[in-house]
Amino acid sequence: MKKVHTKGHRKLKLGVVLGAGLAKGFVHVGVLKVLHEQGIYPDYIAGTSVGAIIGAAYAAGRTPEDIEEILQNTDWRNIVDFTLPKQGFLKGVVIESKIRTLVRGKRFEELHIPLQVVAYDVTAKEKVQFSKGDVARAVRASLSVPGIFTPVEIGKHMYIDGGIVDPLPVEVVREMGADVVLVVDSFIDEKRGRAPVVHEQSLLSQWKEQFIVAELQELKLLLIPTNWPRVVKRFLRWVFDLLLYPARVVKMLAGVEMFPLPKLIYRAMAGMSDTLALEKMKNSKIDVIVKPHFKNLDGYDFEKIHLFVALGEKAMRQKLGLLRRKLRR
Repeated sequence: MKKVHTKGHRKLKLGVVLGAGLAKGFVHVGVLKVLHEQGIYPDYIAGTSVGAIIGAAYAAGRTPEDIEEILQNTDWRNIVDFTLPKQGFLKGVVIESKIRTLVRGKRFEELHIPLQVVAYDVTAKEKVQFSKGDVARAVRASLSVPGIFTPVEIGKHMYIDGGIVDPLPVEVVREMGADVVLVVDSFIDEKRGRAPVVHEQSLLSQWKEQFIVAELQELKLLLIPTNWPRVVKRFLRWVFDLLLYPARVVKMLAGVEMFPLPKLIYRAMAGMSDTLALEKMKNSKIDVIVKPHFKNLDGYDFEKIHLFVALGEKAMRQKLGLLRRKLRR
């Protein structure tokens, strides 16, 4: 199929903006799937948080179908690597490894499509746009929600989720050279009239159990120093396991709200990102806004990938006519 974006003798450049949204960001896969099958290929991609993951995978040469299959086959219970919550509950090592596989271990210079990934530099207190170096590391920085993931150290600087400063990097893709900008809006759903609500679902319950087990192990290491005599350590570990055996603790805490802080952080981040994104869409020059309607789906529905992808496809098909007209200007 011929590419449709021309302007006189110069081909119009299409820039695609993929924003934040946790699991809701999986709609990006559906959007890219429709564009791909229609022979409309982005010339530039800018992404934040989950949008950075999807954009990086596509820019690395993965097809949307390939990305969807990998996400579908991901056991989301095994991407968490809990740590003592000093700077975050999750180390992020496991998810970075998953991202590295998804982007085929590429560097930005090796990507098929120019990509920029947005994060926040805590050290310099400014927004950054990664366009060189290790893609997986940059994406890991872009999705590091403060308080949930530990910050990412690159060089002498620490980085966190770009969604706190630019959840929808429209200007970034314009600066890259885009003539036509397509934005995927995975933020406030006007039909719901409110920001997403996090429900206590099976996946969160499983993460809760994993968190308890991991924290008990960390607590055991803290309470029983390694330099103590072996016989003392063995006795104390036996007592610890007898009193605080993980399965017993999980049973004792059944039905107890275990994740108030991460949920609070997520809700605060979602509210802030929604507000920033809304301002971006009001005040930025955007040619096409693709707006899925999430109904009862929210940002923690990681096991409903096929539904998010289908919503993205439906929303993109509704905007194909407008996009083609913009690309023919």
